[in-house]
Amino acid sequence: MIAVIPKFTKAIYRITGYNSNNYNSFKNPVFILLGTLLLFVLILAYSNHFLNGFHFDDSHTIEDNNAIKEVDVKAFFKDATTFSSLPSNQTYRPYTTLENAIDFKLGNGLDPLAFHIHIFIFFIFTCAALCLFVKKLLDRLEFSNYNQFWGLLVAAAFGLLCANAETVNYIIQRSEIIAGFYVLLGFVAFLSGGKWRKWHLYLIFPFIGFFSKEMALVFSPLLFLYFLVFEEEVDLLHFYRATEFKKCIRSFVKVFPSFILTVAFLVFYFSMLPDTFAPGGPDRYNYLITQPLVMCHYILTYFIPYNLSADTDWKAFESILDYRPILGIVGIALLAYLALKASNKKETKLFSFGMLWFFISLLPSSSVLPFAEVLNDHRSFIPYMGLTIAFVFGSKYILETYFPKILNTHIGQYSVALFIIFFLTANAYGIHQRNKVWKDERSLWKDVTIKSPENGRGHMNYGLALMADADYANAEISFNKALEYSPNYSSIYTNLGILKNAIGDKESADKNFKKALSLSDSNHKTKYFYGRYLFQNDQFKEAIDYFTQVNNLTPNYLETREYILKSFHKLEDWENMKNFSNEVLAKWSEDSTAKKYLDIALNKKSILAALEEEVASAPSPEKYLNLSLQYFNASNYEDCIRAAGKALELKPEYADAYNNIGIGHFYLLNYDQAIEAYQKALELKPSYQLAKNNLENAMDKKKSTANVTANLSDKEVSNYYINLSLEYYKKKKYQTCIAAARKSIAISPNAIAYNNICSAYNELNKYQKAITACNEALKLDPNSKLSKGNLSYAKQQAGN
Repeated sequence: MIAVIPKFTKAIYRITGYNSNNYNSFKNPVFILLGTLLLFVLILAYSNHFLNGFHFDDSHTIEDNNAIKEVDVKAFFKDATTFSSLPSNQTYRPYTTLENAIDFKLGNGLDPLAFHIHIFIFFIFTCAALCLFVKKLLDRLEFSNYNQFWGLLVAAAFGLLCANAETVNYIIQRSEIIAGFYVLLGFVAFLSGGKWRKWHLYLIFPFIGFFSKEMALVFSPLLFLYFLVFEEEVDLLHFYRATEFKKCIRSFVKVFPSFILTVAFLVFYFSMLPDTFAPGGPDRYNYLITQPLVMCHYILTYFIPYNLSADTDWKAFESILDYRPILGIVGIALLAYLALKASNKKETKLFSFGMLWFFISLLPSSSVLPFAEVLNDHRSFIPYMGLTIAFVFGSKYILETYFPKILNTHIGQYSVALFIIFFLTANAYGIHQRNKVWKDERSLWKDVTIKSPENGRGHMNYGLALMADADYANAEISFNKALEYSPNYSSIYTNLGILKNAIGDKESADKNFKKALSLSDSNHKTKYFYGRYLFQNDQFKEAIDYFTQVNNLTPNYLETREYILKSFHKLEDWENMKNFSNEVLAKWSEDSTAKKYLDIALNKKSILAALEEEVASAPSPEKYLNLSLQYFNASNYEDCIRAAGKALELKPEYADAYNNIGIGHFYLLNYDQAIEAYQKALELKPSYQLAKNNLENAMDKKKSTANVTANLSDKEVSNYYINLSLEYYKKKKYQTCIAAARKSIAISPNAIAYNNICSAYNELNKYQKAITACNEALKLDPNSKLSKGNLSYAKQQAGN
């Protein structure tokens, strides 16, 4: 393909009138045309990427991470705690955290689209930087008159590489892309020469990259490799010879400032890691002997991406005598030997440089530093830059050396062009398919269970995706499958607890939560979800205890602080609410939740009063409907009706609001008004099943009440409602108790009914209304001891 480009270029020059003898230029019309075509194909290949959501580690770094809700640059660079809500994963990557916070702000919350657009733009920038780097490198080598096309070919092969979809789709791994981008910019600046090289200004770019991900530290050894291969032209296979060793020393002296910067950053980086940080990997030896075969896997995946998995089930090898580590060591040794040997020949230096780039940039994750997973496909992003260079220029060398006739015939040239097009098109199709897999949690983790069937975490996460879709039966099957492979994984029991609570099996839920805590008492997620379970079941004091432990372990996790404040609010513990709000504001002065609850504590506002204020400040029909439901849940049926009426003022044809009004009247024993409201709801929404059921229930209740009272005297009917009032009082349905008592009074005024009203108002903390009701009771029966006692209590509470 490259061989026919000069002819195309000259033809287009003639057609367009472009007049230049400098074909090696980015202004070359053919280059512009092909570059535009590549951009179009990249966008097309990744078109469904923009529809994807958050996955895996995105949960603790983005979704559950309160730190990114505000763009606080100072906090991000201060320490590592803002990177993740998971203490063991709090590594120092402030640039990445800043990007996440910016996207959170631009997307007005957790909108994956804002994140994916940002990531894709930088991925395009990275491909462009790779093209520029290769061109500048080839210009220094005086490789050809069309170096920009070679750069474009490398960028195309890298950009459309199917395996790279694992990095581009995985939002938090944007750090790999940014680190790679700045590594390339460092090389571009270095190869530009002048002040960039003389004053070592090129180091600015890898320095910035360090703050995105520590992978940028590979810049220094890669620059050292550049000096060895291209400037000193060391025979790397025989570097120990005196002449070659002196060249190595000279190369190291040249790159020494870069190494100093890298070492300085590493010292700084490790000083910023909290004590809680733990990579969680296997034994160093076992991890190390596994990595040669992992490297082979990355190479194989580059060409045949048949088994890409978001979370593999690879495990560290137990013994070097196992055939697998032997196979890996032999394979990598042969490739390394080939790369070193190729360094002493001009025609193969680019292959040598690319291959050694691949190995060197894998060392941080594929050597003696054990990570939790022995293999992750996103780790190969920067290494694949080198492997692409090796592939392109290695292929060129093989064709020119062993198959020269192919390049000298039109059929051969077009065959090469067709192979390139096939390679790029096949990978573009692969990207499109992988994007479908990454679309949502269900598709991603189903793929993991197929590709990595022995991965307990994969089965658990698939279960979580099923549970999110309310498919509880299959979710439980997946959780139990996960336990087969990871029987001591506490998170599986935590999720079983959540599932059992969702289906109403409280006993099993509690049992699973406690099992999870027994396996990992320091697991903040288990403590959080157990605290949430306790909160949902009105055990607020116990919930506060667990939420406090979570907050001490990881202050940025989900709504932990808000749950603590809500629990204090439920308990009306104003002093502790005020103190905790002030603690939060001392650390995060702009925390809106803490500000809100501090105001609530200072003014001792009830939950519903606070919610009423919040809705009034930014009203909407939906908010008033929710407020109406909250009042209903609090058995405050009068305000349930009032809030639903407010919703109707904003949205007159709101069937849900009419339904709520009906519910309120039903519990106030106003069956006629309830029936009227339900009928209006059904006029607006004839298929509204809930309103149909409620209407039928109201009509049945009206009929049954009429049947009971039909043959009773007025006094007997009055007594019927007094007894009904007492039943509702015992059930703590105080407003219904009052409604029944009022119906009794309407038929025949009596002290007992007024006393019931007084008692109910006392329970509702409406003491003035209680005093009024008791006074009416005492007018009718001055000797009523119950009324006197209730009146005394109401007056005392009113005075307090």
